Amino acid sequence: MDDKQTNNDNLDSFDEEEISFEEGFRRTVLKLRPHFQSLWANRKKFILFNATIGIVTIAILLFLVKNYYVSTVTILPDYGTKETSLSQLSSLASLAGVNVGQGSATDIYQNLLTSEPVVAPVIYAKYKTDRIADSVNLIQYLKIKPDKSLPERLRRRDAFLKAYKEMVNRRISTNMDRLTKILTVSVKMPEAALSADVVNRLARSLDDYIRTRRKSYASDQLAYIEERTAQVSDSLRRAEDSLRDFREQNRVVMQSPELMLIQARLSRNVDILGSVYLELRKQYELAKIDVIKDTPIVNIENYARNPIVKAGPKKLVTLIVIMLLSGIFSGLYFMFKSSMKKYLGYLKGEGLPADGKSVEEIAQGVPENDARTAETRHQIEKQS
Repeated sequence: MDDKQTNNDNLDSFDEEEISFEEGFRRTVLKLRPHFQSLWANRKKFILFNATIGIVTIAILLFLVKNYYVSTVTILPDYGTKETSLSQLSSLASLAGVNVGQGSATDIYQNLLTSEPVVAPVIYAKYKTDRIADSVNLIQYLKIKPDKSLPERLRRRDAFLKAYKEMVNRRISTNMDRLTKILTVSVKMPEAALSADVVNRLARSLDDYIRTRRKSYASDQLAYIEERTAQVSDSLRRAEDSLRDFREQNRVVMQSPELMLIQARLSRNVDILGSVYLELRKQYELAKIDVIKDTPIVNIENYARNPIVKAGPKKLVTLIVIMLLSGIFSGLYFMFKSSMKKYLGYLKGEGLPADGKSVEEIAQGVPENDARTAETRHQIEKQS
């Protein structure tokens, strides 16, 4: 018992002993040296494996990975727009199923650009492409096929939803500068001209949606004034006809107080309706001006042109990254291959007795003169 305690104390004092940098470096090299020797012994396999990975990666990048082009449209914020216009755009966005809360016009545009009412005309529009001779829509170009298990009336809708998800999730991207509120819309497509056509069509679809489906107080007021003006005009015409008929039938009005009273009433009715009609006409013209002032306008700085240089993929960078990762992981595998096999063997139960005790534990419990000691220690040295 005392000897064991003494050994433990010696070990503790050895651990606490300060080791110089040179000694620590030497020990580290001694620990890593077998692993580097293992890598050197498997150098042919290492080179062959990474060469195979490089050839396969190059083949995939050259023949399977297709180039893509990105075209961009810039949308400017509505400087000087009245606050009512923002509320109009917010209600307009809610009609498209988008909840934007409070924000600038370009904030609302950013949400509307990926909404179904704006993207649908872009998907169904016809485009000229290099891949297909005839003009096709994006469903045909992307080769999207509907689910044949669905009823006939739902297949068209299913194909559209697949194209819509493809465009929104992978093709269309928006980015807005939080300081200047300038919105950029980008579309990624396999063809340069097609990417420009699609992003321009998307910008026009947004503008058409805002122009044709806007709901504003001024436009509602204009519709009411127009309807009310037509009603007052008809009433004024009937009142004037009544006054004319009365005067034609009664040439001498001044001699009868009753006729004078009737004429005064008819004249007063004509005057009132005439004043109302004139006021409505003035309000109608003012409402028309307010509608124009109140109309949200998509201020597009510039439409996209055909990009000359492809946006991606960056094949050289991809190849370098793949080869770097392949070299690192394959190198670690060949360096620690033997250790990995040993520990995997432990997990499988290899080298362990049936009762679960390790060989070291059995060796500690075997007397020195036992006939099995030599065999047990041989197993320990072999595993070490």
